Amino acid sequence: MDEENEKDQEIELDLSEEGLEDDTIIELSPEDPLYKQLDEECNKTNELLDRLQRLQAEFENYRKRMDARFSDVTKFASENILLKVLDVYDNILRALEMDFANDPQAAKEGISAIAQQINKMLTLEGVRPIESKGMQFDPYYQHAVQKVHDPDKKDGEVLEEYQKGYMLKEKVLRPAVVCVNRHEAPTVETSNDEDKDNQKEGAE
Repeated sequence: MDEENEKDQEIELDLSEEGLEDDTIIELSPEDPLYKQLDEECNKTNELLDRLQRLQAEFENYRKRMDARFSDVTKFASENILLKVLDVYDNILRALEMDFANDPQAAKEGISAIAQQINKMLTLEGVRPIESKGMQFDPYYQHAVQKVHDPDKKDGEVLEEYQKGYMLKEKVLRPAVVCVNRHEAPTVETSNDEDKDNQKEGAE
């Protein structure tokens, strides 16, 4: 037992004399199995890093192409609709050259043709009118600017349409401007006035 203790002490002394510490760098020889394993892991890491860098570069190029394409679409999105508007504008100019006084019927037919052209253009773009008159008032589709009281009509019914509303596919492009029927009950102030009149009549 004493001999073993002496050997352990000798080993500890040798390590301390060598100056080995926790951060000592240990060099591995190529023949060491750990060296081969470490080399393989380093190669895998380099391959993954290279692949990541290439993917990052490809994504950056893709983003730049998409940004450029989006910029072009945004820049020329209105080109198609503007060409159609120019066709309508040409027809309006032709209509203005007509003699409205001597041939009002021809002028009317010309304006009617322009209206049909615009209606066709709007339909192709997904624009359709909102049906309002005679319908139940809906603040999503109509904007009420006037209220009237007609007991013969349903409460909330749209009686007049001052400006037509339009839908763009499933979205309200412009709400209709309408007049709505309301069956309104007497206000509190009116009821109080009537009670005062009744009290005066009873006092007399």
